[in-house]
Amino acid sequence: MKKYIIHSAISINKNINFSPDWQAIEALDVNHFPWYQAGKKQNTQVKLSANSDTLFIQIIAQDKHSFAKQTKLNHMLICEDSCVEFFFSPSGVLGSSYVNLEVNCCGTLHLAYGAGRDNRQFISVEAASLIQCKSSLNLAMDNPVKIESEDDSQWCVEIILPFSAIEQLTGESVNKHKWFANFYRCGGRTEPQYAVWNNIGVVEPDYHRPEYFGELVFV
Repeated sequence: MKKYIIHSAISINKNINFSPDWQAIEALDVNHFPWYQAGKKQNTQVKLSANSDTLFIQIIAQDKHSFAKQTKLNHMLICEDSCVEFFFSPSGVLGSSYVNLEVNCCGTLHLAYGAGRDNRQFISVEAASLIQCKSSLNLAMDNPVKIESEDDSQWCVEIILPFSAIEQLTGESVNKHKWFANFYRCGGRTEPQYAVWNNIGVVEPDYHRPEYFGELVFV
């Protein structure tokens, strides 16, 4: 089981909107391809930092074919866009119910909670409004979509995820010492990526596998 240490967030500039000093934070690599068939294996890195009430997430994905067409919160096909997914058990108990947070390259989110892939509870619009998400792509405000371009090389998404938003979704307090989690890369219209952080030992692509979660430790 892989382990990642989440250090306390230190702002790069306390006089503006809070942003961690990402340069000082170690990345985890989403670089296992258990269902690889063909195409270029592109790198995905995730960095995490936290304070007493918020988790900060930075995702950097190499992507020669960046694509996204979903713009609505909780759309079921965000996983078919160029996206990264973060599955985690905020209770700190391995095998407990888990959240799946999915974000496409344009910053559109999908969050749900439950014990398995079926009958999942979606985050409300009110709770989702507490989450801030910013994409590095130059997008139209009224239609944040992305079509592949010969200039594509990578995209970055930063997410500010208050623990209160998670608690509204799950109805339970967040464990601020340890979570179990996994990170996944998937989607895209050309050469879709199917990569994971903590390797998954099943034959067909399946991300709803909490038994393969790694460990996140808050310091």
